Order: sequence, then structure tokens, then C-alpha cells
Amino acid sequence: MTAPNEKLEEQARRLDEILKELEMAVAHVKTAAAHFRSGEVPRGCAHTVALEGHMIVAGEFLKEISKTHRLAARP
Repeated sequence: MTAPNEKLEEQARRLDEILKELEMAVAHVKTAAAHFRSGEVPRGCAHTVALEGHMIVAGEFLKEISKTHRLAARP
């Protein structure tokens, strides 16, 4: 059985992964906006797609946290 501190650390690691993905998403948002402003549409689109990829991965990590939490939450 997993000790409570290990479970908390596991959740913290998942949150760290979400943070990394969202920070990368923010970087792509900034880059995409700059490219669109300078008329570089293909490059802006590429960064927009990369942004979405990071958001999808962050969402997947959040789903894992939610699945774990459903077992501990009381209705």
C-alpha cells in the first residue's frame, strides 16, 4: 500500500507536469501572436497547433488527477 506522503508526492509531480505543459503553452501563445502580427501566418499556425498539443497533454494529466481523486472524495 502507498503511504499518504507518497500519494501526495505523486499528485504534486502530476501538477508539476501540468505546470510545465501550461508554461510551454504560454510560450507558444506569445510566439504565435508575434508571428501573426508580423504577417507570418504559417509560423503562427504552427505555434497555435503546438499550443493545442500542450493543452491536450495538460488536460490528460488533469484527467489522471481527477480519476485518482474520485476514489478519495466523499459524495
